[in-house]
Amino acid sequence: MHSTVKADRRLLVSVFGPQEAREAVLGGARIIDSEDPRSALGTIKPRRIMDIADAVLAARRDLPVQLSTNIGEDQLLHRRAANGLAVAKSRYETVGKAAQAALGVAVSMGTLVHPSPIVKVGLDGMDFDRLGEVLGEITATLRRTDGLRRTRVMSVLFAQDLDLWDTRKTLPQVRRALVGLREYDPAAPDTPDAFDLAGLADALLGDDGLPLFPDAPGHRPTEAVLKAAGALPTAARGTHVTVNEPFAHTEHGLTRQRRTDREAIRAMVEATAAAGADAIMIDTSILLKVARIGLISTAGSEEVVDLDAHDTDAHGLPRTGILTLDEIRFFVDLCHARGLEANLAGSVQSHQAQQIWRLVPELDQLSARGGVVAPSRDPLRGTGADTRHERVVRGALVAGLVPPEQGGYLVVPEHMARSPKFRPDLDALLARHPDLVVRFAGPDGLPDGTAD
Repeated sequence: MHSTVKADRRLLVSVFGPQEAREAVLGGARIIDSEDPRSALGTIKPRRIMDIADAVLAARRDLPVQLSTNIGEDQLLHRRAANGLAVAKSRYETVGKAAQAALGVAVSMGTLVHPSPIVKVGLDGMDFDRLGEVLGEITATLRRTDGLRRTRVMSVLFAQDLDLWDTRKTLPQVRRALVGLREYDPAAPDTPDAFDLAGLADALLGDDGLPLFPDAPGHRPTEAVLKAAGALPTAARGTHVTVNEPFAHTEHGLTRQRRTDREAIRAMVEATAAAGADAIMIDTSILLKVARIGLISTAGSEEVVDLDAHDTDAHGLPRTGILTLDEIRFFVDLCHARGLEANLAGSVQSHQAQQIWRLVPELDQLSARGGVVAPSRDPLRGTGADTRHERVVRGALVAGLVPPEQGGYLVVPEHMARSPKFRPDLDALLARHPDLVVRFAGPDGLPDGTAD
């Protein structure tokens, strides 16, 4: 670890309500982000942002805490044609609506918690020139606004590895999760990788997170029933669908490769700086998240202990990542050379965070949601389901991702500790970082002890 550490390194935690905000602050989060957890950058109602701001304002804070809110993960506007296809609207309207949304969330956050709240701008699926146009208009608009001119703008772009995605997108557990999130489109039965939605109707969820068809798969809903429930558009012909695909970098001028490489990182950073923004976050889309493809890779580096290999789901699918340690360092260095703060997101886990904070001490921010949540507990209704709808932020898990100088420790989930080869890798990690405190999680997912 470097002898000097930046004192203002911050963990961003995405929350969906006041109680989650309080938990995040208690755990040591320095940026409280308002977000709907059911998508990668889910749009949230202004009044809920205000409720979250009030909760943070009333909480005890040892260090300054900022607020942030996103305006969604895709700023492109479309109208729906009679045949069900999307037709792009004008560039002027796209840019104007994005700036209006940014003003709205900035007003909702206010300046009582911190004089410089953060507006996150999702820019996935945009050509290079439109990306800069949208981001530049938002930045210029906020800086002309009375009382909000200190609002900071953070671009959010998604990393990808399309070859890895192709190997995972058809896995049964991945396909079921994507159906539950409505990440699919109608398709002809002979389309490659098409499947019958009626056969996975039990995975379809309503806005409340409950199954739309609890009697499935024993009872397969018809095309008409699926349309009536909103699971298929009225223009669909049949019940076959394909899962949505990431917006390929190659189609939007970011790189010639099928994964996020240095060329793509450079394009993202340069566009953000040229637009006058303050920071950039590299995240991963909801598609890759449910396929257990995160941003940070712990494989392939002699400096990083590969604990991803022990982080498997119930089907044995290991967690994996996209960016290497060298690529992360390149991203951080280029951001600072262009006057930007660097933020890493994308299914960040405790074992990744505690290594990256130590190996890249210049990093400004990490962001998390999935790595700091556990099933909810209610004294009347018991423990909630282990789903994106039911899992809530817990302070003890937040502390597993904060920087070490702010009390961060390594949280080891129960399933990782059971891996036969985990203990030797943990010993290797502790040999490299003797200051690292380890806490093992119990069956409820919360840490309950310290390593010997």
